[in-house]
Amino acid sequence: MDNCLFLFIGESFRLGNQLTRNRGSDESYPDQIKASHSHINFIDHCIDKFNIKASVYISTYNTKYNDNLISIYEKYLLNHDIYDHVTGLPNNLFHKSILKIKNIEDYDFVFYIRIDLFLKQEFIDIFDPTIEKILFPTICWYKDRKCGNHPRVNDVMLFIPKKYYKYIKNFKIYHDNWYLLIETTDLTYNDLDTMIHTYHDSDSYKDFNPLYYIVNRSESKETHSNGYIFDKMRF
Repeated sequence: MDNCLFLFIGESFRLGNQLTRNRGSDESYPDQIKASHSHINFIDHCIDKFNIKASVYISTYNTKYNDNLISIYEKYLLNHDIYDHVTGLPNNLFHKSILKIKNIEDYDFVFYIRIDLFLKQEFIDIFDPTIEKILFPTICWYKDRKCGNHPRVNDVMLFIPKKYYKYIKNFKIYHDNWYLLIETTDLTYNDLDTMIHTYHDSDSYKDFNPLYYIVNRSESKETHSNGYIFDKMRF
């Protein structure tokens, strides 16, 4: 049985579009709870399908709903951090969390997921933890597909198999993660991939994403990169 760690990171009970700092309003409650239950459904599915053992680590910010949030993950909860002030999320939260996890080598993979994502059925269906590559969900929509000459990644998820833990300090939870890994380490394109090979912006308000939507903001029904397929070896 694989022993696996799921990191749920970022602002919970957040209301509004990109750059908003509106957290913890009554209006934000139903959708965040719905998102969190989708996380549990996903983990339950992984346990049933892949016979894994799951642990959850949460790193988020203080609201009046802290207890409500944590209770949803209780059966898998390893630990949690709740901060009062934004600390440069999500990259800082990711690295702070990793540093606090004891015996990370006991886990066969670490999977970071932004905490305000509702995970769709297609994501649950396509997820495969047996893939031995660093996985991003997608490359950003076609018009913004590059960082330098490398793919510009969707940064709301990151799957890291155990054999890549020695590179964790080199990860940056941002769109230039692929670029930095290639330019600053000995990793190659053979080590990196995406969960699906269509192009989608990370913000589901701007561009439809088949894997998830960000809760408490409108979801776009339009896919802006129809017909384009990501081929990392011919990028």
